[in-house]
Amino acid sequence: MQKNVSPRWQLNELPFSASVLFILVWFTYGILFKAPYSGFIFNNSNARVVEIYTPQQGPSLQPDDVLIQIGPVAWTEYKSDARQEFFKGNKDGDIVDIIITRNDTEMTIPWKFPGFNRQEFNSRFYNIWGLAYIFWFFGSVVQLLIRPKDERWWLFITANYLTGFWLILGSLSAWHLWESSILLHAVTWLLLPVYLHLHWVFPRSLKQLPKAAWILTYAIGSAFAIAEIAQLLPRTWYALAFVLALLGSIILEAIHFIRQADQRREVIFLAISILIAFAPSIGVGLLVLNGTTPYLAPAALLALPFMPLIYFYVIYRRQLGGLELRVNRFITLYAFLILFGTILLTFIVPITNLNIEPQNWIFLVILLMMLTAFLVITSFPTFQAFVEKRFFGIKLPYQNFQETYSSRINLSTSISDLLQLLNDEVFPSLLVRQFAFMQFANGHLTTLLSRDISKEKLPGNSDVDKLLSQTGIYLPNISPSYDWIRLILPLKVGDSLIGFWLLGRRDPDDSYPQTEILILQSIANQTAIALSNILYAEQLRKMYQSDIERYEKERTHLARELHDSVLNELAALRTSLGEISVSLKFQASYEEVTHRLREIVSDLRPPMLMYGLIPAINELADNLMDRSSDKIKINVDIQTSQERLPENIEQHLFRIVQEACENAIRHAKAKNIALFGALTPHSINLTIEDDGTGFDTQLELSSLIANNHFGLAGMIERVRLIGADINIHSSTGGGTSIHITWKEKSNS
Repeated sequence: MQKNVSPRWQLNELPFSASVLFILVWFTYGILFKAPYSGFIFNNSNARVVEIYTPQQGPSLQPDDVLIQIGPVAWTEYKSDARQEFFKGNKDGDIVDIIITRNDTEMTIPWKFPGFNRQEFNSRFYNIWGLAYIFWFFGSVVQLLIRPKDERWWLFITANYLTGFWLILGSLSAWHLWESSILLHAVTWLLLPVYLHLHWVFPRSLKQLPKAAWILTYAIGSAFAIAEIAQLLPRTWYALAFVLALLGSIILEAIHFIRQADQRREVIFLAISILIAFAPSIGVGLLVLNGTTPYLAPAALLALPFMPLIYFYVIYRRQLGGLELRVNRFITLYAFLILFGTILLTFIVPITNLNIEPQNWIFLVILLMMLTAFLVITSFPTFQAFVEKRFFGIKLPYQNFQETYSSRINLSTSISDLLQLLNDEVFPSLLVRQFAFMQFANGHLTTLLSRDISKEKLPGNSDVDKLLSQTGIYLPNISPSYDWIRLILPLKVGDSLIGFWLLGRRDPDDSYPQTEILILQSIANQTAIALSNILYAEQLRKMYQSDIERYEKERTHLARELHDSVLNELAALRTSLGEISVSLKFQASYEEVTHRLREIVSDLRPPMLMYGLIPAINELADNLMDRSSDKIKINVDIQTSQERLPENIEQHLFRIVQEACENAIRHAKAKNIALFGALTPHSINLTIEDDGTGFDTQLELSSLIANNHFGLAGMIERVRLIGADINIHSSTGGGTSIHITWKEKSNS
């Protein structure tokens, strides 16, 4: 909550909230004490008697009787004129003639007016009027404690107060007391523009409409409300306003979901919360339709306050101060109890209808209690983790956060993996919404990751000393230039500084307590070690790549020397000897030497690689089959485009294919090798399969090297050098499949 809300403003606004409360209390008094206790209740829409609270001697009312007239007031007059009242002026013990129809027969019942009775009072007391105070509570909290007074502030307060009026009037309107029915209809028309306006701007405004449009909308709603007070409209038209308000709100939220991708989580959260709030009532309704009315049915109303709670939370979660984490847990617990209670109710009600001996009920109740406790204990942590991850953005559990982070960070083998972990899971789980992750090397600060910060607001190289002087303490305002920074955490390995965490806006109140700073620093230290290891590994990988490239250049140079120098010299030597002086043995030796030199040249640098990867692979396949006297079958079916891959990628891919084929022939004794897939300038999808003996070993580099699988280790390293992925599947006697995938990274 904002700290600058003065008590004077709260006191100035208190009378309005108190006035709304007074109206609710006044109508509650009417419901519980002033409305006539007639001894029965009827359906206000079809005049059927629903329940009898005080059965009487002699002719008496029965359920399903249809009312025609009560005393001097006919049912038709009662329905057409909202100012007509039944039992007006009657006292306890008065006899009131009630005309009804029963089984299509009209009869008159001399009904003794009972006055106050406990059964009817309980029916009124356990009803929906109490929800009006829940909406009043949320409206008052926002009015008195939440700032700023923006558009959503006014709409939220108005919607809650009007909804409270609507609920309390709806509970009293059946008696037409104090013109409650007329006021109910009028409030419904006032709710229509307020609900539509609220859901237009919630969670974020769809579009800025002219003020004249909203003035016209409110004017229309007010005009219909005045017409209801004057009873100029048909009595059922107010239901149209309710349907329009409900459907309009749903449609507007659907538009928010479609057009505002960044607000979809809030919209889904709201929709699911509304379903949860009404789930018990829906469940009770289904049981009633099946002919069962549970004794605990009124408890379903306890779930309905979940709806205004979620509206309040979604709009004002950032202004809850240190309460937000507690509210998160309260919402999770509330939702769990609602859903668990609904499921439990659907199982318990059928059990209560079973014919069970009384002595067995105790055992059954104890068993159900033990089962319920077990299910709550085992399922709530999972439910809590799911809600926090899906709706609150807390993907890592706050309890044991350091241990969880330690296990997750060990899986980050590249800077991109580390940054993704921080951006998608770590900072959201810590409720940090604004941050910068900066690397410091060779006197320069480089931004690796940031959110909601412009380049102008990021520190430069000259600010390093200033950042170091203010690390580890909460900074309400470090400087006008960097006013977003609330906490600076150095990333050090030993005495070496390798970067900074700069943390800014944080839910709920941008606060970083000292106890949490220690935890955050520990997490930053783990990040520093991980970053250092990744940078060192990448440095080694670059050195390895440099060695590979130098090695390939040396092979190319050697191949060129052998081809252009040695082979040419041998050809000149052969020519100078002439045909007469050359023996057949010399001729055979000469042919063998030149053939072997050409094979070596081809192995060192395939000439066909100059014309593309596929021609080089086809030549490799032909050479390998020729070398085996066609005992090995190599099938190449690789789809390509006219554009070629980068030269270094073609070179590494050829070496991988060459190594895979050589391994299959020499070690696995394969008879058939298949190369298939697709190559484009932007992607690679290549598979190498053989039917050899296979192998069974772990594919970590250390394990491969320890087991003398240097060829596989080299393949994996080459795949990593080009930024591709490799999956090797093999088993003893089951052959080997090597799948290589690569996709060009977007420049964006």
